[in-house]
Amino acid sequence: MNVRRRTRRLGFHLLRGLARWLGRGGMARLRKAGHVIGQWHYRLAPFQRRRLHRQMQRALGIDPADDRVPGWLAEAYRINDRAILEILAMYSGAVGLDDIGAAVTTSNLEHLDQALNAGKGVILLGMHMGNGVAMAAHLARRGYPMAVIYRESNKIPRHFFRDGLSSLGLQAIPADPASVGVRQMIKALRDNRILFILMDQATKKGGVQQQFLGKTLQMPPGPAELARRTGAAVVPALLEGVDPTWHFRMGPPETLDRDQPLELAVEKLTSIMQSHIEKHPQWWTWHQRRWSRYAFPIDVSTDASGY
Repeated sequence: MNVRRRTRRLGFHLLRGLARWLGRGGMARLRKAGHVIGQWHYRLAPFQRRRLHRQMQRALGIDPADDRVPGWLAEAYRINDRAILEILAMYSGAVGLDDIGAAVTTSNLEHLDQALNAGKGVILLGMHMGNGVAMAAHLARRGYPMAVIYRESNKIPRHFFRDGLSSLGLQAIPADPASVGVRQMIKALRDNRILFILMDQATKKGGVQQQFLGKTLQMPPGPAELARRTGAAVVPALLEGVDPTWHFRMGPPETLDRDQPLELAVEKLTSIMQSHIEKHPQWWTWHQRRWSRYAFPIDVSTDASGY
């Protein structure tokens, strides 16, 4: 195990211990503490902060003189560090299900009901915006048959995600190995369940090349391919509010034509995500490594860094 991986794993254990302790005070205490941690994270990362300012300006087509970007980025740190702290506390069993359910509100659930009524399952398309796991737990408490797709991480103990999701009343389906995960996903859709899956990140292999927030990335084809193969509708889960509760709005169901190229289906879902991020740039995790580590295409107006 290299030094970087050891450092990340140590950081994870320290943050999980803090989340477990803070979780004894409920979601309200986690919310306040998460905001403070996010504010300090933003302040103590000057080099990353300046780099992300430039990236956001280019991705959103914002003039460098526009002073909104620093405020958006500071809010992104505050909101999404809070979400991480909450999720760690939830997975650790430090927060009760009733408290979690009260920390989320949802709207336009008729779109979810409409998709379920078709009997082919639903792909609930999420993004790294707020606490989507709390939303999934909230929906499960309301009687929706929820499953969450997760991916193991080298810095996190094995089965941490699986056991945490199961403790919240959610079916946990691993993305890897694909031979196992895909079979479980298809079965869940055939059982008319809802698969909550994130797609707003580049994949290292097997992706579909797309333009996403100004960068050429290999986007995950999984959600689009599942929808095309099974006929399941895709319902976007759109974050619309963060205080005092997470508020998610269900978007209209999207159907994907299996006779069209996969690239067009992935482009459609990528466009939905990008449009929502552009509408609420202050809530997306710009500081995640999944997007920020990739360079913009180099042209005469940019330097060699691509920023």
